[in-house]
Amino acid sequence: MPKLNDKRMINDIRSLALDMIHEAGSGHPGISLGAAPILYTLYTYHLNFDLNKSDWCNRDRFVLSCGHASALLYATLFCIDEANYNLNDLKNYRNLYSHTPGHPEYNLDYKIECTTGPLGQGFATSVGMAMASKYLDYYFSSKKISLFDYYVYAMCSDGDLMEGVSYEAASLASKYNLDNLIVLYDSNGVTLDGELDSHYVDTISSVYADLGWNVFYVKNGESVKEINKAIHAAKKSDGPSLIVVNTVIGKFSKYEGSHKIHGTLEQDDYLEIKKELDREEKWDYDKVNLALYRQFIQERLDNTYKEWYLDYEEFCKNTDEKKVNVLNSIINNEVIQLQLDKVIDMDKLFIDRDFRDINYQIMNVISAFVPNFIGGSADVALSTKTYLKGRDDFSVDNYGGKNIAFGVREHAMGGILNGLALSNLRVFGSCFLAFSDYMKPAIRESAMMNLPVTYIFTHDSILVGRDGATHQPVEQLAMLRSIPNLSVYRPSDYKELIGSWNEILSSAKPSVLVLPRGHVEVQEFTNPAGICYGGYIISEVKKSLDVILVATGSEVGHALELKEELMKNYIEARVVSMPNIGNFLKQDREYQNEVLPKGYKKIVLEFSNDPTWYRILESGDEFIGVSNFGKSATEEDILKEFELDIHSLVIRIKNSL
Repeated sequence: MPKLNDKRMINDIRSLALDMIHEAGSGHPGISLGAAPILYTLYTYHLNFDLNKSDWCNRDRFVLSCGHASALLYATLFCIDEANYNLNDLKNYRNLYSHTPGHPEYNLDYKIECTTGPLGQGFATSVGMAMASKYLDYYFSSKKISLFDYYVYAMCSDGDLMEGVSYEAASLASKYNLDNLIVLYDSNGVTLDGELDSHYVDTISSVYADLGWNVFYVKNGESVKEINKAIHAAKKSDGPSLIVVNTVIGKFSKYEGSHKIHGTLEQDDYLEIKKELDREEKWDYDKVNLALYRQFIQERLDNTYKEWYLDYEEFCKNTDEKKVNVLNSIINNEVIQLQLDKVIDMDKLFIDRDFRDINYQIMNVISAFVPNFIGGSADVALSTKTYLKGRDDFSVDNYGGKNIAFGVREHAMGGILNGLALSNLRVFGSCFLAFSDYMKPAIRESAMMNLPVTYIFTHDSILVGRDGATHQPVEQLAMLRSIPNLSVYRPSDYKELIGSWNEILSSAKPSVLVLPRGHVEVQEFTNPAGICYGGYIISEVKKSLDVILVATGSEVGHALELKEELMKNYIEARVVSMPNIGNFLKQDREYQNEVLPKGYKKIVLEFSNDPTWYRILESGDEFIGVSNFGKSATEEDILKEFELDIHSLVIRIKNSL
């Protein structure tokens, strides 16, 4: 292999990153200058991947938790392989439709495993990736061969470790003894607003040592030798490792070591830094040294995938066909072809059961057909009923367990689920709907990266009752439905629940399943197939159409009961179940008008305050929902208090017609 000039390469990476930020007039020069030796050392001497097969299943993963360092990542990747990034890509940093956005999130074609904007999320995601590696290794290894033995590296900042989600995830990483997880901490003692000491009292090394992590120190963050040595030591360690790299933010800047260089690059400072880097011309770099560097990377990685593939062939040769098919389906991230209504005896299985129990049974059927179906809850599995029976718990003693006990860690659960999903697993996580707010940043990340994460939220309305307002969701449905690229399902009975799961499994998209706590009646004309339309007619009028009632979830039963009472008052109502308003709004106008014809009064009945409904309502239509927090009371008393009982609704509708 050619001998590299490490210092020259690092400074060229710094220079290119600085040019990107200067050209865009936007970015974060401080970390790009200070942390360049960390990324350079990792990619040059440790990270295993294939230059031509970016989705190779056993590649090492790198998560940039401090996503604001994206310019540094792009400059590093450009130096590694111009097939992915060229100078025009760097010049278009943060421009519309470029391959180099400010926070790239996820783009495997361009070797972006995961970067995160909300600090701490990437840390949690890296824990999920490390758990996935352990899980897959459990199923696809033999005495001589391990097809999934990759390392997961993450780079984080002071801000990442201040966020509570990192602490939650770090605790779980220790609990599960994830010795394949190595976090590189860019420790520069500075945040956006000033010195770290001004608002931080923790000693990170002590905190993580107390959590059971291996902690290593790099005194000189400019030293490739020291960083290299620490990574080697971490790879040999038992348990997760934190490498504290002592860096200087804004190296070579007039504001070196100051928060003033975090996100601002002044013109005179830019020119002086370029002089220090011996690169006064924009987009200039040592072409001879870069060619040697790319040769070095090519030679180091040349046989990595080939050697793994020989192991893969050997493993398949000595393994039964069914297991090989499962392995290939995971490697290829195949679409799940499963129609639950074809494999479940719906006439017998769900009689007189609470909705959560029905979902429990369905999930266990899914588990029987989908080998990579894995997930857990935030310490509420007994309440959400999302435990996979007979599938064991994920633990140090059994990494093959499919039930993950996240503990009371909703923040970390969401980020970890994203990491598992990024590893081609089909994952779920559950808690009460009122506490989905804890998971908002992670859910948003799922939607941005289009990951097949299923969030199961139970205890879905004010009818939870006596626990009080804190446990009674009102605004959460609005929050979830407002997130782009997130499918929110609120089925009314087991038939719609099966249809929701069919859609969730086949679409491989981020999804939310919202369920009530208790029993719901099975409706005569609901059906699984109706879910793909989002909304459909489940009860028609006999003679004249006076009003259209639109409802979701358990309110559908309420609407059907209301229809019968209105009939006694000579008012005929069509009832429309709308388990997924997002899907309904995607249907063509002809179908929408068929279900909700213009010129007829529409009334939406849902125990939320979601303004999404006004997208289907016109002047004179009504949304009957909940505009205040709930009460601690019985279900019957709550309905009367909020005038949502059948008697009150009949009076209100009669007066509005």
